[in-house]
Amino acid sequence: MWIGMGMIVFFVSLITFLIINASYEVGRLNECKRLRIIPFTDKLFTWEGILELNGKGEYQPRCL
Repeated sequence: MWIGMGMIVFFVSLITFLIINASYEVGRLNECKRLRIIPFTDKLFTWEGILELNGKGEYQPRCL
């Protein structure tokens, strides 16, 4: 009887952990997608502009 209850508690805990972890990962991926979509500017097409944006961390998000 105790083994059965222990297994139920284990599975409920495992499912809860997986749901929380999945929602965290989806939020992280959505934030990365938001950071990747940037408007085109002249800085994206020149070497100096790319170096400037890369130095500020705006050329490519760090989550990639």
